[in-house]
Amino acid sequence: MSIIEWYVLRTACGKEDAVLVILRKMFFEVEFIYPRRRVSWRKQGRIIDLLRPLFEGYLFVVCPKERITLFDQLLRMSKLNIAWLVYSAGTLVPILNAERQLIQQLIGSDGIVDVSMVKNRNNQLEIVNGPLVGLENIVKKVSRRKRRITVEIPIFEEKRDIELEGILVDTDIKEGRLT
Repeated sequence: MSIIEWYVLRTACGKEDAVLVILRKMFFEVEFIYPRRRVSWRKQGRIIDLLRPLFEGYLFVVCPKERITLFDQLLRMSKLNIAWLVYSAGTLVPILNAERQLIQQLIGSDGIVDVSMVKNRNNQLEIVNGPLVGLENIVKKVSRRKRRITVEIPIFEEKRDIELEGILVDTDIKEGRLT
């Protein structure tokens, strides 16, 4: 039995949807994961709901270690230059299990990070519900006015700050950095 790993697939920012459609047609036997986040914006008094990529320019390839080199060779032979696997020290390296589990917890079964409800109790941040439950340690900043929670997510041992949708349900927290 082979171990299924997640590999990072880079693409041009903003082209993730188009690349995903093309790759799914070319490599129908390979699973691709495109993590997205739900955000809302206020524009001219109306709230607009959007789905944005969780990681700009990143997709994930899910396949056994034995088949990833074949996938990489076929991707290079296609000469489309729309996506490429990320190498580390000259070899294809999957993301760490801890990183994969964190992303899986955030995106759930539908691949979308939903809104989290946040409370402040005794100057301690508590996630009441949503995908961030139990992940208070990755929260870096909360903005009540913008309804955003900035989290720090490691990917390929590099930390990225990502804004997620969050609703603050308590009044005694001030906007700003958490300690």
